[in-house]
Amino acid sequence: MDDITARQLLALTADVMIVIGRMKRFARVSEPGSINPGTEFAILDTILRHGCKTVPEIANFRGVTRQSVQNLVNKMIEMKTIGYADNPSHKSSRYLRVKAGGLNLHKSAEAQMLNRYMEYKNQLQPDDVAAAARVMSVIAEVWNQTDLEMA
Repeated sequence: MDDITARQLLALTADVMIVIGRMKRFARVSEPGSINPGTEFAILDTILRHGCKTVPEIANFRGVTRQSVQNLVNKMIEMKTIGYADNPSHKSSRYLRVKAGGLNLHKSAEAQMLNRYMEYKNQLQPDDVAAAARVMSVIAEVWNQTDLEMA
């Protein structure tokens, strides 16, 4: 990769961080110590859309610590949005399953985001989203935790 492209990716990465901050601010936390709705959606989405079934899988996929995911999962179990299921291949790493409350929360967040995007007046060109997805894939792969551990 050349220097100009790398600097463009740096700027895009910084912009993604701003977007995440704005989205988390938009999804206000209702009470101290509770999970930000954006973070809760991210965990549910990682289970539902990406097929991660255990705390270690979620942590690895999202590039965060297992302990941080476990803390979130513990709160989400208390909130009854997810639960545990037996994992026949690993007794101490149980499967996570999304409960009805979690499905409703995920669908509601999806609907809110879709509505917000649909109401936005600026139109994208037909290939814009596909190009953005390819760029995000490159950024995600560059920051893949597995690659960093091998360095």
